[in-house]
Amino acid sequence: MNTTKLRELLMNEHGFAFDQSTGYTYNVNAVGVEILRWLKQGYDEKTLVQRLIAEYDVDPVTAQRDLDVFLSALQRYGLMPRNTEATS
Repeated sequence: MNTTKLRELLMNEHGFAFDQSTGYTYNVNAVGVEILRWLKQGYDEKTLVQRLIAEYDVDPVTAQRDLDVFLSALQRYGLMPRNTEATS
């Protein structure tokens, strides 16, 4: 996944995120904060799903669905490219 833009995103532990390049701010829930941290660390989608299952005790279908929704939101807001398979 191409996470170049996400690595530049400033965020705190309360879910406040700031995009320095656009000036936009975002509010992210606790799970979103974790996903953003994992993305910044370079985890791939398969690993993200495994982490969600382990950390939040959800089934694989729910973890994948919720991750897909979150990644789609990041794409909509221009924080990740549409092609999430690109390398960073």
